[in-house]
Amino acid sequence: METAIEVQADRSIGVINPDIYGHFLELAFDCFYGGLWAEMLTSRKFEADDGEGDQYGVVRPWFPIGRTQNTHFMHDNTVFYCGNQSQRIESEEHLEHEIGIGQGGLYLEKRRTYQLRLNLRQEEITTPIVVALKGTNSIYACREIVPKGTDWSRFTFDLQPSQTDREGILTITFRGPGKLWLGTASLMPDDHLSGYRSDVVEALGEIKPPNIRWPGGNFVSYYHWEDGIGDRDRRPPRPNYARSGVRGDGWQAREQWEPNDVGIDEFMELCRLTGARPYVAVNAGDGTPEEAAHLVEYCNGSTDTEYGAKRAANGRPEPYDVQLWGIGNESFGNWQGGHVDEETYARRHLAIGKAMRKIDPAIKLVAAGGRNWFYRRWNQALFRIARGYIDYLSLHSYAKKYRPHMKKEDLEDPDFALEFYDYIVSSPYGVEEQIQLTGQEIRTANPEGPEIPVAFDEWNCWAYRAPDHYVEFAVRDGIYTAGMLHAFRRQCDVVNLANFSMTVNCLAMIRVNRFGLFFNPQYLVFKMYMHHQGQTLLESAIECESFPAPEYEQGRPQARKRIPYLDASATMSFDGEIVYLAVVNRHRSETIHSRISIVGWRPDPQGLIIRLEGEHFMDENTFEDPDRIWISEKPANDFGQSFFCDFPKHSVTILQLHKHERVDRPESIEVEEEPYEEVRARSPRDIVSRV
Repeated sequence: METAIEVQADRSIGVINPDIYGHFLELAFDCFYGGLWAEMLTSRKFEADDGEGDQYGVVRPWFPIGRTQNTHFMHDNTVFYCGNQSQRIESEEHLEHEIGIGQGGLYLEKRRTYQLRLNLRQEEITTPIVVALKGTNSIYACREIVPKGTDWSRFTFDLQPSQTDREGILTITFRGPGKLWLGTASLMPDDHLSGYRSDVVEALGEIKPPNIRWPGGNFVSYYHWEDGIGDRDRRPPRPNYARSGVRGDGWQAREQWEPNDVGIDEFMELCRLTGARPYVAVNAGDGTPEEAAHLVEYCNGSTDTEYGAKRAANGRPEPYDVQLWGIGNESFGNWQGGHVDEETYARRHLAIGKAMRKIDPAIKLVAAGGRNWFYRRWNQALFRIARGYIDYLSLHSYAKKYRPHMKKEDLEDPDFALEFYDYIVSSPYGVEEQIQLTGQEIRTANPEGPEIPVAFDEWNCWAYRAPDHYVEFAVRDGIYTAGMLHAFRRQCDVVNLANFSMTVNCLAMIRVNRFGLFFNPQYLVFKMYMHHQGQTLLESAIECESFPAPEYEQGRPQARKRIPYLDASATMSFDGEIVYLAVVNRHRSETIHSRISIVGWRPDPQGLIIRLEGEHFMDENTFEDPDRIWISEKPANDFGQSFFCDFPKHSVTILQLHKHERVDRPESIEVEEEPYEEVRARSPRDIVSRV
């Protein structure tokens, strides 16, 4: 296959806003709890339903210890520490009898320190309360505590198990007669970072997220942010509708709860830990303009304001200065809390936006937009009614053509696997058409300005349904991810903000369990691009063969009839010293040999080749085999203004070329790019040449 790639290194066609590499973390599924957040206990606030049979009266997944005819377990909705429920344990047994509750499935590591925190009260208990980390037949560590009086008491201490146990148990027990109420319990490894798992935070920091969108998503349409501030143990748990929602009769809470351990302050701490700037969404479902305005004041107000003073009282005297704000999420959809018609949403957006801007006129507002070929009047109503209060228009895409009927097992059919591969790797062109059409729609509606860029703040290849959205991703999905980043770059005059959905566990690039984590190919692609990319977009051209374009969505063909096997995106560092040529080979079975031409800039022979690799396009990383897909990095010695390069089948490659005049030529280089704030401040259509 004869191919050629030409890079016009002396022609800048745009400046890439770094916010297009953003991420999305939703307070739903196992993204935070069971993912980023280090808490090891489930139902730590005893908010869930009882078990059944012998487990009756004990909040799941806790289990009873020492049940007899003379003991009683119940969830207590009269005496509680937070929310409206506690776990109550009563005994009329003799002093030798042990009674209490436990929770299993805990990964305990030998000599690692674990932090325990309990809020409890008692009546008529004369023996110490024993808290233990144990296995089936032995105790690894324990602590005796003695509450004073009958009021709620808080106990905080460390335990260090003497053995490693992948199925460890926490027990809380006492002996003899008496009554014990457990309000909250917490168990965390002591190496957590402000409550977050250190390994997951480190992994997230490796891909340098420029911004993180939070808390939703569908979740935000039911979220009331004041539930998530103050003492974490006092915060009320609430039903998590986004996690357990079902279509049809509305959204139902199926024993899934939001403990509110991760609120606005914890999210801001995550942004600090990872270097990301916050992008906060407000509730436009059952929320109010006043509630949204109070959140802006909590984040950005001085300590002289009511909510700024609340923030200071919670330990954060300095304002967070949150500038990016989304109003609602997908309000056009009947799956969304607060689903309304387009004019009602536009009026709601306007009312909320006015209330928020009254607190801080400098903030930027993201309106929930829609694909104009499905929701033809949605965006128009926004432009007509909420003009002046829209700084970005949100779009979403999940490459979902097959999802309504597809199961993962369908990919065991070789013919369908090939069909599906072609669809996934080509779908970024459908997204690019969506961006172009929306850009035209915005310009038509606002011919005199102001310019309104697109915020593509949810995107991923969500191909099939899976429990808790634990979709498994393969090499093909890494190719899709690189294609999406190239599409955003090409549309840099329209797209100023984008967010990969999601980052941990649910539809995620990072998969986490009790024992560790592994990286999906999307993560590996982001890591490649974030460490090897510039902000100046260069003009480039490709000559290569192509294949027929699949439908982008059911009944909607791709705008382009054929899909090129190669896709290239060239960028230059701010100082003009490095050119990065990113190349995707979509061919399922052939290496493509290509001539590379660099015009107007002389590369040094020595450079780097960084590549996403996997033996087969259906290969997946797993907990058991985490390196079936990997990043390779090797030096190159034959770069020039014209040279040849092989791009392996179904691969993503970045060529890092250094300017020839450099005196020192290290194997890799960290280039100081233009400050993000200066790039973000530009008009989205500003074209700047640095060469």
